[in-house]
Amino acid sequence: MAETFRIWKISTGPDGKSRQEPLDIPLKTARHGLVSSLFSGAGVELHRQSPGQVATWHNAPRRQLIATISGEAEIETGDGKVLKSHAGVIHLVEDLTGQGHITRITGTEDRVSLFMPLDDMTRLTDSDKG
Repeated sequence: MAETFRIWKISTGPDGKSRQEPLDIPLKTARHGLVSSLFSGAGVELHRQSPGQVATWHNAPRRQLIATISGEAEIETGDGKVLKSHAGVIHLVEDLTGQGHITRITGTEDRVSLFMPLDDMTRLTDSDKG
């Protein structure tokens, strides 16, 4: 069995509602552990959000990876799933159309996260449409 790193993909279904599903990113052996392929993008942004902040139904502005560094959030999608996001949880957001998702900042500390826009042709797995 190949080594993988699980992230959570948020996409728009045929009904226009967002959904979350696990996506296992393949890893290969490197000199100092395991590593994924190199993902191409325009750069990164750091975000800080205060506890209690809520971004009601919204679409992702672009296809991007979002990694929570510290703090906590809940991500709710149109399929009714709510995923708790904390340090180490990574999302691939692709719900550029349709209903979008809700982000709620929970806990008692700011949520700090890293946003990495992905190039249109960047694929995370063999089945990822990129």
